[in-house]
Amino acid sequence: MAEEDEEKTAFITSQGIFCYTKMSFGLKNAGATYQRLVDRAFQKQIGRNSEVYVDDLVIKIHTEEEIIRDIAETFKTLRQINMKPNPKKYTFRMKEGMFLGYKVNAEGMKVCPNKAYVVLSLPSSGCLKDVQKLNGKLASLNRFLSKSAEKLLPFFKILKKCTKKGDFQWTREAGVAFKQMKKLIAELPMLTAPKEKEELIMYLAAAKEAIIAVLMTERGGKQLPVYFVSRALRGPEINYTPMEKLVLALLSASRRLKRYFQAHIIVVITDQPIKQLLSKSEISGRMLKWKLELEGYDIQYRPRTSIKG
Repeated sequence: MAEEDEEKTAFITSQGIFCYTKMSFGLKNAGATYQRLVDRAFQKQIGRNSEVYVDDLVIKIHTEEEIIRDIAETFKTLRQINMKPNPKKYTFRMKEGMFLGYKVNAEGMKVCPNKAYVVLSLPSSGCLKDVQKLNGKLASLNRFLSKSAEKLLPFFKILKKCTKKGDFQWTREAGVAFKQMKKLIAELPMLTAPKEKEELIMYLAAAKEAIIAVLMTERGGKQLPVYFVSRALRGPEINYTPMEKLVLALLSASRRLKRYFQAHIIVVITDQPIKQLLSKSEISGRMLKWKLELEGYDIQYRPRTSIKG
């Protein structure tokens, strides 16, 4: 702590008044202040050879020749800000490891097995709190789940109807959806990490009450998922035309995956005339607003061709 700020952390005990000389994570703004510190300290390395989130630091090595150089650079930065890492938590030469609750390796990212196991071990929900917990757990897995919002609609409907604990009713539809969800979670795919300036592919879909998008990359003749995006439609959105829902799906994906849209060319594969619709000069209202927002990205449209075999 800066000496002039120490007195601002004062607290009273039975032995007298004390203050912190080192920042405690129990303080209200400590997390944000600490993140600001590491962002500033590692600004030349973040994204290039390291990633830092609060107290989790990962050094990314592309080749064995770079390992000494990148580790030396990181330790030099740590010495400059007078920070001492915990030696018991060091791990070197990891080809796969846990970072922020996900299993990460050179190929991409997998779900933490513990997270999937918690959902798989859940019994059919018997009360309102169980459904709320289930929705919270599934929200952390939705980037791995195709059409997650559409499949979670029965749970949303239960919560919407249930204003009091006594109103709770586990429906047959929710039971079927819960069993299907367990099967999907047992076989969640690995998400691939896109390479710098790599062209990414996007597919869009619209259901009656949900919109869906999937971002993919093509390698070795195979299309590999990068991120699944979906959300339930709310209020008047349910009455949008199918074309408006597809444009809304693209817009929602661009907002959710802004970092990918800014760094890559996005190719939308569709058999719908989205490009022709957005290029019309006479469009107005929400479509004009969506068009202006999407024009800030490099989005190309290609027709969906037939799939052989």
